[in-house]
Amino acid sequence: MRIHTTVWGVGNPLLRDDAAGLEVVRLLDERKLSGFSLRRCELTPGNYLATLKRERPRRFLLIDASDMGLPPGTLRRFPLARVDDPSFTSHDLPLPQLLAGTLPPDCEAWVVAIQPQSVDFGIGLTPAAVQAAQECAARIAAGRLDEIAALE
Repeated sequence: MRIHTTVWGVGNPLLRDDAAGLEVVRLLDERKLSGFSLRRCELTPGNYLATLKRERPRRFLLIDASDMGLPPGTLRRFPLARVDDPSFTSHDLPLPQLLAGTLPPDCEAWVVAIQPQSVDFGIGLTPAAVQAAQECAARIAAGRLDEIAALE
């Protein structure tokens, strides 16, 4: 089976804005988009590797909160291949090692990062993260990923 776009939301739902990627996936799921495979990976994206390998997506998007030193709610995108810092994520192994050999060679793979305002213990996104998640989901659904600024 070949899926057009696979979207993984990662994050901890108990750490406020760290759950922003999960909210993007929830919002996309509400739209009932065809050709999309959506996964709320939370803290264990490794659990979805077999599904990813079976789907063989044309585009893979990983959505996560990331402290980029930007204003809260800022969106940035960058190629998955750019993730070379093992400290980028605390979810499973570092992403390049986790996904090595899983994505098809012709797959376009991106990370979309959302600048959190708060990753304190608690449930619920801040208003900045809610707005960013809505914007991110809208752009992904409309096929306008290129409108999200690249991370410098």
